[in-house]
Amino acid sequence: MRISEEATQKLSLLKGRTGLTPNILCRIAFCLSLKESGITNEKKDSQGMEFNRFTLTGEWDSFYIALLKIKLINDGLNPNEDPLNHFKEHIERGVSLLYNRVKEFKDLSALID
Repeated sequence: MRISEEATQKLSLLKGRTGLTPNILCRIAFCLSLKESGITNEKKDSQGMEFNRFTLTGEWDSFYIALLKIKLINDGLNPNEDPLNHFKEHIERGVSLLYNRVKEFKDLSALID
């Protein structure tokens, strides 16, 4: 999966702020987006960083896919229709949310309820 150039730049800055790698930041961003209400509409370019599935989700792949399907069902969408695109849209939205909320590593704790 390839994310947008904008998300790639934000991830680079977030890595500098937090010391976390882009794949870990994407995992956090994905979960942050799922927490938001409403359907994503983050149609962006695919000119940025590329991830393989295992790098993005690791040993927790089935967990992330289950979370995505639950969110899609709750939003009234078909969970089997273009899940990769929905996954990417949540990462894109989540990276923007994360970028706006995290200025340094300690800000990550504020994301936990």
